[in-house]
Amino acid sequence: MRDFTDSRGVHWIVWSTKPWTGGVLESLRGGWLTFVSTDSRRRLIGIPEEFEKMSDDELEALCRKAEAVKGTTTPPGGESRVST
Repeated sequence: MRDFTDSRGVHWIVWSTKPWTGGVLESLRGGWLTFVSTDSRRRLIGIPEEFEKMSDDELEALCRKAEAVKGTTTPPGGESRVST
């Protein structure tokens, strides 16, 4: 899990999500990156190698490519932070 602040000053938390069951869409079976800010949630299908070591600028670029999704999300070991 990582956090970063983008060029607009928005704080994001990002982590890899890997499904536990086969009941997910084929495109999601390999996992995805989940990006969460105070008012937004995004998903980038695929987990780049060593994303935890990427610079804030690299993470921001991935976040911009990620698809906006609705719902409540809970970071690993954390409380629910977003409900859209």
